[in-house]
Amino acid sequence: MRTLGFRTHVLLSIAAAAVIVLTLSRPWYAEAPQAPPDEPGIGDINGPLNGLVDGVQRWVTSPDGVSGWESLGTSAYAMAALTALAAIGALLCIVPALQSLGRDLLRYGSLATVAFAAWRLLDPPGDNALLELRHGALIAIAAALMLVTCGMATAAAPSRRRITPQSFAAPAPPPPPAYSTSGSAPPPSS
Repeated sequence: MRTLGFRTHVLLSIAAAAVIVLTLSRPWYAEAPQAPPDEPGIGDINGPLNGLVDGVQRWVTSPDGVSGWESLGTSAYAMAALTALAAIGALLCIVPALQSLGRDLLRYGSLATVAFAAWRLLDPPGDNALLELRHGALIAIAAALMLVTCGMATAAAPSRRRITPQSFAAPAPPPPPAYSTSGSAPPPSS
């Protein structure tokens, strides 16, 4: 199985960070419709599943609602700052001298972004019964999951330091053996 390369993970991390910031201008929350009174009818099956299917359809397709910048207030700026921190960390991972700093910024920025997006997905600002999700929040959590996945892969990549290859230098030959003639007999022919 082929895996994505280092540069691809960096590019996907930056793209996910851009998508998260762009989704803040899309609708994140809208007022939940009032539940109709329960009127049992003959042959009519109404239950919680019908309301869930209608709600999910509104989450994905309904264009009305309040944008992330307006609904989250100052929290939207915090989320954008965490996302920018992760994107800067991804860019720093490309430079071998700054890779160790970029790893930490990318790792912690992406984790904080996905935690923040999940928190706002599960707990909207204000009363939970009055608001329901819209597609901006769903796209943001998907992009945050992509950011943390690709960011962790980028941060776990081996160091990209340039190692200069050393040229091979043969060792010096050993000195010729020195024979000592002291204490030995002369050759037989002398």
